[in-house]
Amino acid sequence: MFSLRGDAHKVYLKLKKAAHQNQNAEEIDELAEMEEIRQLYLTLESATLRKVYYRMTKEKNGSGVIPILVSALPWLFFLFSQRLQQFLFKDGSWLWIIFVVLYVFMLIPSVFLHFREQSWASVHIEIIQDILKDREKEPKPL
Repeated sequence: MFSLRGDAHKVYLKLKKAAHQNQNAEEIDELAEMEEIRQLYLTLESATLRKVYYRMTKEKNGSGVIPILVSALPWLFFLFSQRLQQFLFKDGSWLWIIFVVLYVFMLIPSVFLHFREQSWASVHIEIIQDILKDREKEPKPL
């Protein structure tokens, strides 16, 4: 099932398909993966889980190397633009095409990877928060 829509819609389509085929929704890979993460976090103590939460929050909110390179690299090229132009465009050279293609092929996957990692950090944060909230609601043993 190919779709240009995001993961949320893909999960919806899989749930819809499972419902029509009378399958258990928990068998869907994406939901099973979330449950696997949740089960692992349930085995950790709350203090450890908070530390993981802090680390995931850092991951989600941190700028990371990829966005820095995405924003800084063009400025670096701008600083050396005259020399770069002389090198890339000398004597009708096609080096500039290779340069642009390589830059774009490095840039696009890097940006996708960055945002994917941020979204996974968000998933982990939500799971951890739910577990910690549930533990706070539990009665304390005497």
